[in-house]
Amino acid sequence: MAILSSGPIDNSAVSGVRPTEQVTVKIDNRDALNQSAILIQGYNLTLTRTLYVSELITASPDEVITRNYFANLDAFEFVFTTEGLAELQTEISVWGKNSAGELVTAHRLVSSELLGAENRGATGSVNRIYVSNFNSNDVSVINGVTGAVIVVIPVGVNPAGVAINPLTNRIYVANLNSDNVSVIDGETNKVLATVPAGDGAGAVAVNTSTNAIYVANFNDNTVTVIDGLTNTVVTTIIPAGGSPFPTGIGVNSLTNTIYVADFNSDIVTVIDGATNMVITQIPVPGRC
Repeated sequence: MAILSSGPIDNSAVSGVRPTEQVTVKIDNRDALNQSAILIQGYNLTLTRTLYVSELITASPDEVITRNYFANLDAFEFVFTTEGLAELQTEISVWGKNSAGELVTAHRLVSSELLGAENRGATGSVNRIYVSNFNSNDVSVINGVTGAVIVVIPVGVNPAGVAINPLTNRIYVANLNSDNVSVIDGETNKVLATVPAGDGAGAVAVNTSTNAIYVANFNDNTVTVIDGLTNTVVTTIIPAGGSPFPTGIGVNSLTNTIYVADFNSDIVTVIDGATNMVITQIPVPGRC
């Protein structure tokens, strides 16, 4: 994971006019085979640091992407977190533009001029392990270097599956017997939201490219799809007929494909992440 930042940019008004009113971001994936995922975060820097832009973008091989953002602010900063097989081949530049759409030289930054950061979570956590404690209804956060428990976070009833989005530093905990998902901020170790899921929400997976969260609901044989930006339910997918009992779930972020292990049906259900439709079902031996 690579993190680049424009650093704090002063944009104070001169004769009542701020130099930059719009920021243009250009992303160039120079890898001919692999894609990358880029989280763009824009901060308004006044008396407090306030997030006002948050967009997760997938750059396909050899793709060039342009994004324009409001920047008529006294001060701002843009942070870019890049992940994926093409991470090292992804170049980013930031350009300030005035009200006439002209480039502002002082607010021009290319990849070599952006500030680099250590390999860490988007908001600062690094090398942490999250353990769901089924009987005590909480999650232990462990320091991966020292092995010490940092904090224990109360969640729902009988937490089972845990998944992490390293680009947004969000942790998702599937609570089996409260039928919901706890969303934890990896920086503050606080529960940000509790999102309803299906009956027996036991396993969870994250697509880092689309910021979508998938929850396997054991008792009602469905998969809940959650928007990671808004923490709301997008849709519910029925993975298979009869009584499949979905127990495990995994995501291939490169192909936007979701795989659900259905315990009682001895199949793996394959879901298209773009359409949220079942593509196929693959027979497997025994109780998968």
